[in-house]
Amino acid sequence: MSCALLLASVVCITTKSVFAQPAAEVDPAVLEEVTASVDRSLAYLAKHQRADGSWDGNNAPNALAMLAFMGRGHIPGRGKYRDVLRKVKQYTLARQNDDGLFVPERNAGSGPMYQQALTTLAVAEMYGVDPDDDLEEALRDAVQLIVNSQSHNGGWRYQPRPGDSDLSVTVMQIVALRAANNAAIAVPEETIEDAVTYVRSCARQNGGFGYQGPSRTPPMSAAGVVSLQLLGHYDDPLLEPTLDYLSNVPVQWGNSGGVNWYYYFHYYAMQANYQAGGVYWDDWHPRVRKMLLREQHDDGSWSVPPGTSEGEGTVGVNRVYYTSMATLILEVYMHYLPAYQR
Repeated sequence: MSCALLLASVVCITTKSVFAQPAAEVDPAVLEEVTASVDRSLAYLAKHQRADGSWDGNNAPNALAMLAFMGRGHIPGRGKYRDVLRKVKQYTLARQNDDGLFVPERNAGSGPMYQQALTTLAVAEMYGVDPDDDLEEALRDAVQLIVNSQSHNGGWRYQPRPGDSDLSVTVMQIVALRAANNAAIAVPEETIEDAVTYVRSCARQNGGFGYQGPSRTPPMSAAGVVSLQLLGHYDDPLLEPTLDYLSNVPVQWGNSGGVNWYYYFHYYAMQANYQAGGVYWDDWHPRVRKMLLREQHDDGSWSVPPGTSEGEGTVGVNRVYYTSMATLILEVYMHYLPAYQR
C-alpha cells in the first residue's frame, strides 16, 4: 500500500501482537463522567468567546477551541453551540491571505507555522461536517502552503518557507495533512515519504525522539510516535521501544520526568497510546483521565500545572489553551474527530 493510501486510511492492522490487541471498552459510567466534564469545559469556552468569533489574537487557541467543540460532536448551523462555531468559522476564513496563510493578529513564538497547522486541522475537521465551498477553498490553499513550506529534509519549521526543521512543528503539519486527506484533499505522496524520512531522523534506535535529531524527551517522543502512526507506519520498529519509554513517564500534575510542555505532551501521548491500543492504551488512559478530572475547576476550565513552560504569554488568555487541550485529550473517548480515530 502506498504512503498516500495509508495516510487516508483510518484503520491499519499491524503485525506486532502488542498493537493488535483491541483496547478494552470504556465503562459507560466513565464515559458519562468524561462527557459531563467536557460539557462543563465547553460552557466555559463559549462564555469566553469574543464578539468577533475569536478567543485570542493567536490563531492556535482559536483553532484548539474550535476542535474542542467539534470533538464533542457540535457543528456549525446545528445544536446548542451553532453560533459559537458559525462565528469562529467566519473569523478564521477572514484571517487567511492569498498565499493560504492564516495570519494571526498576535504571534507567539518564532513564526506562524504552529498556528497554521492547528488552524488547517480545525478547518479540515469542520469541512468534513460542513462541506461549504469557502471551507474547501481555504483548506486547499492552506494545505498547499504547508506542502510548499516543507524543507529539503522532509520537516517543517516556524516560517512558511523551506529551511531547517524541528519535530515539534513537523508533527503539527502531519496531523493537519492527515485531516485534510481524510477530507478528500489530496496530499502529494512525495510530501508524505519525505516527512517519514525526517521523523525517523529524529529517533533513537532504542526508543525516543528528539527535537532536531536523535535524542529523547517525553514531548518529542510522543510527537514522533503520533507522526509515524498518522503517516501510516503503525508497525514501524521505532514505535514499540518509544511507547515502552513513554509508559514509564510519570502521570502527575506538574513538571515530572521531563514533561515541561505539559498539555503539548499529553495531547500527543494520549493519541499515541490510543493509536497503539492494547496494553499501552489500557495502562495510559485511566491515569490521565483521573488526573484531568481531578484538576478541573468548578467553572469547567483547567489551569497550567506548576513548574511547566506553557505560560499565559505564550498560549493566550483566560485559560482557553489549557481548557481546549484538556478537553481534546478527554474527547479521545468520543471518536468524533476523524484525524484522531484509529
